[in-house]
Amino acid sequence: MPPPSLEIRELRAFVAVAEELSFVGAAKRLNIAQPALSRTISAIEAKLGVQLLDRTTRSARLTQAGTVFLLEARHTLSQMKRTVQLTLEAEVGLTGELRVGYMDFAIHGPMIAILAELKRTHPLLKLTMRNERSDDQSTDLAANRLDIGFAVRHRFRDDVEVTTLTREPLVLVMSESHRLAGLESISLHDLAKEPFVLGDRQGWELFLPTVEAFCGTAGFMPKTVLDAQEGAPLFKMVAAGIGVTVYPSCIRTAGYPGLVVKDFLEDAPVVETYFLTRRTGRSTLVSDVVAFVHELLSEGSPSH
Repeated sequence: MPPPSLEIRELRAFVAVAEELSFVGAAKRLNIAQPALSRTISAIEAKLGVQLLDRTTRSARLTQAGTVFLLEARHTLSQMKRTVQLTLEAEVGLTGELRVGYMDFAIHGPMIAILAELKRTHPLLKLTMRNERSDDQSTDLAANRLDIGFAVRHRFRDDVEVTTLTREPLVLVMSESHRLAGLESISLHDLAKEPFVLGDRQGWELFLPTVEAFCGTAGFMPKTVLDAQEGAPLFKMVAAGIGVTVYPSCIRTAGYPGLVVKDFLEDAPVVETYFLTRRTGRSTLVSDVVAFVHELLSEGSPSH
């Protein structure tokens, strides 16, 4: 048999009587007639099949079952109040879940500062992060599996809004013990015989052609001795002297130990990163995030 169903108004009526220990006082507090309040309490007891109050002509006293029911009724009412509050806050963008897609470069760019500021102004917000290729982010945004994304250039969908975040030249990253580490800047030709540590072809397919084309201007293709899916293991391998790598200049802010970052003497290609979101169907929260990013960009290039 299913448990009896009680209404919120019944719980409020019982809590008032239990706290006042008087039907007269509770009726005044609720601004209802005392006979109606008495019928409500009797209806609760009938539904539950237990006595919650010992009544006298002047007062009421909680039974053991009534004491338990009071605690749970207060909890239910409090939870209902919280439910309503969070729902209203979600409507105005103060709480909820933000599903964020990002690729490797975004970790060292303005993404962290943007999300940190968002958490400061929306402390109840839950961030769900997914490391995804840029083209996968575009697909997932359109399918409402992501809310915002941080990506590099690819074939953008028409239903995804694209905002340029950063434009950064490629730089050389090597171990601090590398033979070229003492030079102020590096010529691309000096790397023709160097082993390279790069991202794997599947995950970095939008970036690797840029690196290969740049090396091609010096007459060689990078000799890759190790590839990795993410930046952290890649940079640890570079610091260990396994090889050198080429990366956007945002790597200067990463703070990995044992690395040296150098500019190229040649004009290095510029890599752009983008902020992505759906053009339509945004929640209030996502609209707030978009407005914040646009405000940040209008004040100047985002700091890393």
